[in-house]
Amino acid sequence: MAPFRLSRRTLLKGLGAAVALPTLEAMLNTHGTAYAAGGTIPKRFATFFFGDGVILNQWVPSATGPGWQPSPALAPLASVKDYVNVITGYMVKTPDLRAHHTGAAGILSGYPLIELPAGSANYASKFGGPSIDQVAASHIAQGTTFPSLEIAVSKRTSRVEGPTLQYISHKGPDSPMPPEFNPAALYNRIFGSFTSSNTTDPRNLLRASVLDAVRDDTQRLQQRLGSADRARLDAHLTSISELRQQILALPPECTKPAPVTLYNQDVNGKEPLELVSKAFSDLLVMAWACDLTRVASYMFSGAVNATVFHMLGQTQGNHDLTHDAAKQDQVHASVVWVVQQFAYLLGKLKATPEAGGNLLDNSCLLLTSDVSEGISHSIRDYPLLVAGRAGGYFKYPGVHVRSTTQANASDVLLTCLKAVGTGVTSVGGAEGLSTTECAAIKA
Repeated sequence: MAPFRLSRRTLLKGLGAAVALPTLEAMLNTHGTAYAAGGTIPKRFATFFFGDGVILNQWVPSATGPGWQPSPALAPLASVKDYVNVITGYMVKTPDLRAHHTGAAGILSGYPLIELPAGSANYASKFGGPSIDQVAASHIAQGTTFPSLEIAVSKRTSRVEGPTLQYISHKGPDSPMPPEFNPAALYNRIFGSFTSSNTTDPRNLLRASVLDAVRDDTQRLQQRLGSADRARLDAHLTSISELRQQILALPPECTKPAPVTLYNQDVNGKEPLELVSKAFSDLLVMAWACDLTRVASYMFSGAVNATVFHMLGQTQGNHDLTHDAAKQDQVHASVVWVVQQFAYLLGKLKATPEAGGNLLDNSCLLLTSDVSEGISHSIRDYPLLVAGRAGGYFKYPGVHVRSTTQANASDVLLTCLKAVGTGVTSVGGAEGLSTTECAAIKA
């Protein structure tokens, strides 16, 4: 009897609701390397960004090559170290007109920024070209429901110095992509439409469970799947149910006039950073597992942010701390905490099976910031991590590569874009242009 084969586009349906499925063995060829109905296993790309830089002597590993060990700042990555390539000594080559602006635009697009009238602000700018997540989306998002997802955790972003500091995703100089700050809203967008009697409370959007609506279709499919696929489907549906409960536990959105403050409302004046970050990570993993999207930008905190890492006992905004020489230990502690959140995302990807491996095997995530160190505003020796294997494009186990010539940081951007199958041969423009990959991290 011929084996049961299932299209990778199959959805569980019922009563107007639909749930996408993870990659199951029934969708793959006999070798588990491609879809039985044609097409290769998709590659995914994301930028993970946090504002105001790092403390370099706590960030840069002491050894290079495959034997690198996590520095104090990178210690949270120990469990996923093999999937991480560390790149140091690279420099943003675009003209340094204003460090935070130059760094954010340069490291996310490779293009020089475009200065804007500052008005009452100290400086204002916009991107000079598309950010690399949107370059990736224009090439690898075909056939997916969402060309890209833009998400952000901390609401304490800069809103007065132009789109360069406010957003990390841009289709072009005049087309920033505003992120979603509300995990409940993103859940609703990805996994179905729901009615609400109170539009000011995102939890009401989730009262109707999409899993109940597709129960009959689920049972029919389970009868046709093998034991491994049944277990995988059960785990997938359980994760949706658990995530729904996590989102319902979030505080309701506030109704203040400013648009950004409509999301993940503070609790006693404190942002629920960890709860929101983990919810977004879980949602992104599910969206990738279901091939609903292949590209994302994840802004944990913005450039020149006022994020307060209250869980660490801090009371000042992060950007202010970076400019106080006596408080660099607090800046380091916040960097470690953000890397923990990144490690959580990588761990979830690693734990999600796909095609004989896991999602992290088929993904590329670029972690970076808007400056090297906030206290100096430097755009040299940039903090760069490339995580995931991108289908075997990157070295595994990962290595630490350190440039002694201040190599072009755009080389790393180009490497990421080529790794996920965009086919591009250059990235950026003017001094930030790169046509050369970072060969040292390639397999």
